[in-house]
Amino acid sequence: MRDVGGYPAADGRTVRWRTLLRSGALRGLDGRGRAVLAQIGLRTVVDLREDAEVEHDPDALGRLPATHRRVPIFTLPAAAQAAVGRVADGDGAGESAAVGAAAGMAAVRAAGADGDLASVFDFAVDQRGSRLTAAVVALAAPGALPAIVHCSAGKDRTGLVVALVLDLAGVPTEVIAEDFALTSYFLRDEAAAAVLRMSARTSADGAAVAPAMLASPPELILRALDRIHAGFGDTRSYLLAHGATAHALDRLVDALLVAPHPTAVDSDHHEL
Repeated sequence: MRDVGGYPAADGRTVRWRTLLRSGALRGLDGRGRAVLAQIGLRTVVDLREDAEVEHDPDALGRLPATHRRVPIFTLPAAAQAAVGRVADGDGAGESAAVGAAAGMAAVRAAGADGDLASVFDFAVDQRGSRLTAAVVALAAPGALPAIVHCSAGKDRTGLVVALVLDLAGVPTEVIAEDFALTSYFLRDEAAAAVLRMSARTSADGAAVAPAMLASPPELILRALDRIHAGFGDTRSYLLAHGATAHALDRLVDALLVAPHPTAVDSDHHEL
């Protein structure tokens, strides 16, 4: 879990700290973690996972008074859900990341595309724009912030939704790409170990989960944003075309951004 606060945005403003968090599966939350979330006044959790992933890694939010919004991005058919549920048999961030990778592979292969990471992003941008937009709109609801956006690894689906929000807010694309790439830094050891453990098992369609599926190269999110900009002009137009309203998007940006403070906290990686 990490904060995306402090990034430069539109009109000289910055992204407000402790307002938008991104995370992998929240199964590992303990009492200390829940206390931190309570302290920042968490109001919304936007969960982007499929049913099978939620069953494998239920959120450990306890009695935190936060609204839980399920917005599954891939919307897998029942057979693929069942297959994804059979992929992992352990716990931990690496194992959750591998389950998320299997869900992405199942989604694109069900759509008849190759199951590599670029195809997962193309599929999400081209075929699941309404779901991505629904996640952004959940963050734009009155009083929704502070909020957490998460999937299993906190990488691809979370990365796309956060990238859409940051791009909408005017954060430079190179900063968005750097934020996306940070996930590999935090997941690298656990994810690599999970791939080794899973080498004898299979993904949803019988193909092994490739280590590359657990990477987060910055060029991938740049490619996704370029795809959106080329097709719609900008992220705002993409979101409007897929069901958002101008009022909701303006409300989100206003709630997320703040005028810079001369003593604003800086951080190399924003990790909580």
